[in-house]
Amino acid sequence: MDGARYLEDGRLTIFLRNGTYYARLRLSPGKYVTRSLKTTTEETAVQAGRRLLFQLEHRTEQGLPPKSKLFAAVIDDYIRFRERDHAHGKTSAGMLRQIIRVSKFWREYAGHLAVEDIDDKVMRDFIPWRRDYYASFDVLPKNAKRHPTDKTLQWDMMLGKAIVKWAAEQGWRGDRPAITATYTPKKKRVRPAFEQWEFRRLWRTMCQRINVATDARTKASRELLRIYVLIVACTGFRPGEANNLKARDVHPFKDDKGRSNYRFVVRGKTGERDAIVRSVAVKRLDKFLTKRRAEDPAGLLFVMPDRSKISTLIDQLNAALKDAGIERSTFGEKYSIYSLRHFYAVNALRNGVGVFEVARNMGTSVEIIQEYYGKQATAAVFATRLGD
Repeated sequence: MDGARYLEDGRLTIFLRNGTYYARLRLSPGKYVTRSLKTTTEETAVQAGRRLLFQLEHRTEQGLPPKSKLFAAVIDDYIRFRERDHAHGKTSAGMLRQIIRVSKFWREYAGHLAVEDIDDKVMRDFIPWRRDYYASFDVLPKNAKRHPTDKTLQWDMMLGKAIVKWAAEQGWRGDRPAITATYTPKKKRVRPAFEQWEFRRLWRTMCQRINVATDARTKASRELLRIYVLIVACTGFRPGEANNLKARDVHPFKDDKGRSNYRFVVRGKTGERDAIVRSVAVKRLDKFLTKRRAEDPAGLLFVMPDRSKISTLIDQLNAALKDAGIERSTFGEKYSIYSLRHFYAVNALRNGVGVFEVARNMGTSVEIIQEYYGKQATAAVFATRLGD
C-alpha cells in the first residue's frame, strides 16, 4: 500500500485507493477489517479512521461483530432458517405460515433497529403498538382482527423473543443480556370442548348428512369429515398434525388386553411422537386405512375428494354443527376443529387416564393439561367418586 500511514501502534492503516482513502483496522491478532472512509482528504481520513477504530474496538469488547445487523435482516435470515427446517420435516407448514405472517409486524415495528438494540423495553412496547396496529385501517386485510386477543399478543411476543434468541445464538448480539420481558394474558382462553351428548348428536348428524348426500362428491366430503372428526376426537391431534399424516404413519399393534389398535407417528410443533387412538375408533379407522392404502399407500392419510391436501375442514364442520343445532357451547363460545382436541383431553381425564399419558399423546406439557383442562375434568371425576 503506497503512501500508507500506520497509526495507533499499527492498529490503524490509512491508505489511498483510486483517489479515495481507506482504513485497514486490526481488531485482534490476525483479524482485520477494511472500510472506505469516503473522503479524498488525508487529514479527514485520519480522523474518520480513528473514530472507526475506537467504535469497532468497543464493539469487539462487547462481543459484537464489526458490523451491526438490522433486525429486519435477522428476521429474513430466521425465516430462511425455518424454511430449511420445514424442508427437513422439523417445522410444520402451518407453523411456517404463522411465522411468516407474524414476522411482518416485527419487521415493521423494529426492523430499522440493530439487533443488539432490541431489549426488554423494545419488547414490552411492542404490545401496545401491536394492539393499535389496525386501529387506523378503514378496511381490514383478510382474516385480520382490529382488536387482537390476548392469546394472539402472547404468540406474537413469543415469536419476537424466539428471533432475538436465535440471533444471539448466531453471535449477532454479543454479550447483550437475554430478553426477559413476557406477556401474560389477563384471561386465559380455553376453546370449548364438546359435552358427551353434543358429540353424540354431532356424530348422528354427520351420519345422516352422508345418507342424504345428493351426489358422489358431496358424499365423499361428508365421509371425510366424519372419519376426520372421529380420529381427532379420539387422539387429540392438532388439526395441522392430522392434515400432514401419511397412510404409512399409522401402524397396527395389540395392547396388553389383546385388543387390536393403531399407533400414529406424528410430526408436530413439539417434534415427533407416537400417539394412540382410542379403541372405539379402531374398526372405522381400519376400514378407512385399508381404502386409503389401496388408493395411495405413500400418500396423505386424509385428502379432499379431488385428492388434494386438506387446508381446513372448518366450513364442513360448521355446516354439520349448524344442522345438529350445537354451533356454540352453553357459554356462547363457538365450536371449532380445535374443540375436538379439547374434547379428547377432557374426556381422557374424566375416564381416569393419567395427566402424563394425556400430555404425551397430545404432544404438550403436563402443565398445559393441568392448567387448561384439569378444572373441566376434575369436577366430573370428583362427582363420580362422591356418588359411589
